[in-house]
Amino acid sequence: MPASFNGIGTAYYGECDFRADGSYVTTEWVSLFYLPLVPLRSVRLIRQRKKDVDSVAFGSKSVILVERLPLHWRQVAKIYGFIGLCVAYVAALVHFPPMLGWSWDSIPPKLAAFIWLPLLSLPYVLPLSLRRRERQKAGFSPEALMKTITWLKVKQQFGA
Repeated sequence: MPASFNGIGTAYYGECDFRADGSYVTTEWVSLFYLPLVPLRSVRLIRQRKKDVDSVAFGSKSVILVERLPLHWRQVAKIYGFIGLCVAYVAALVHFPPMLGWSWDSIPPKLAAFIWLPLLSLPYVLPLSLRRRERQKAGFSPEALMKTITWLKVKQQFGA
């Protein structure tokens, strides 16, 4: 299981291939200051949101490991692509206005904050909305969840 301190260590990034049982594929990464650098392994998880711990000093997501998978290269490429797009997006926000002949300094600070906050939140909101859409496409079935839990119990009982 991943462990990090102030974004240094390992962490899960990305969610894809949602199933009706609520499980999804994610990849464990070596991260430095919350930036995923090297993919280690991919796994299928079911998240137990009621058991999550969130506090000022510590946060933990409670998950059930369904299965270990080979590295999910499409997801790895998406994560690297997203990082690249975020860097290009911020660079464009900083460098594009001067190319048009105007400056952020010429805008009153309150108006600049009103413009900057939505612009900077876009890279955060976009993945959330895409994940939500994919989850809705997969749907949720309590029967599928029970089938997966039963399968995990049998697997654990026989040590497979």
